[in-house]
Amino acid sequence: MKKPFIFSIILMSMVLKLQAQDLIVTTDGDSIHCKITKTTKEYVHFTFKHNDEIRNTLLSVDQIAAKEKDYFEESELPVDYKYKDIYPRFRLAADGGWQYRTPKLADDIEPDWHGHFKKLKSGFHYDIQAAYFFTEMMGAELMASQQLFSNSLGHATLSDDNGNYVGSGILKENIAFNYFGTNYLLRLFDSRKKNCWIFAIGLGYMGYTDRVIFDGDQFSKRTAATLGTNMSIGYDIGLSDDLALGFKISTIDGSFRNYKETVNGITTNKTMPDKTIEGLNTIRLSVGLRFNK
Repeated sequence: MKKPFIFSIILMSMVLKLQAQDLIVTTDGDSIHCKITKTTKEYVHFTFKHNDEIRNTLLSVDQIAAKEKDYFEESELPVDYKYKDIYPRFRLAADGGWQYRTPKLADDIEPDWHGHFKKLKSGFHYDIQAAYFFTEMMGAELMASQQLFSNSLGHATLSDDNGNYVGSGILKENIAFNYFGTNYLLRLFDSRKKNCWIFAIGLGYMGYTDRVIFDGDQFSKRTAATLGTNMSIGYDIGLSDDLALGFKISTIDGSFRNYKETVNGITTNKTMPDKTIEGLNTIRLSVGLRFNK
């Protein structure tokens, strides 16, 4: 008879221990009936009940006068409540900024055109990303980006592929890279879970379009498509629970040899000479807003 009784006492003690709750006393003299979930050098994370709602929050150690584990025998939290890390799972980001094409210019560019192509190496880009995080640290992202480059020449002389004179006038060249891909994300929060680093790497489709406008009319159009890659490092500064300001440095890489060229309404498939490629590599600096939920 004693063994079952002793076993019941031990079991009851274990149950009470599991349901016990902690105490935090703040420097302002407030007592918080809670469950401490994590303690660091700077912060104490805890779960508590407020107006029938379970909340997760933290206090800095400077705000805490004392804390005691299992201070209360009974918990205000439901018996079946299991603590879950609270972190944003969805992230929508919009970016914009400056960019620079890293491939060097060809050595055989005519001097009159060298300045034009040099100015086409820098431009602006616009990005949209939608991400879902499976854990606090790891997630996946869909990304769409457009990179734009443009320059005008007031007095340009054009020739065709055979060197025949076409005319002189105002020339404007517009180049666009369109990237659509998926990224793997790594997120690292600071101790307050307010700011975070975001690391991304991924693959995607990259489209290339180059339009030459001569005296207001389209003279030529080149298009190509290739596999692109991208990498980025960003830092999000929390402005509120759902909104953050983000800064990012990134690269998008790609290249092609085969392309289509349209002149006077006629489209031709072309290939660049051997050992020659059109490099689409860019380095980019971005700033934008992030919406987290």
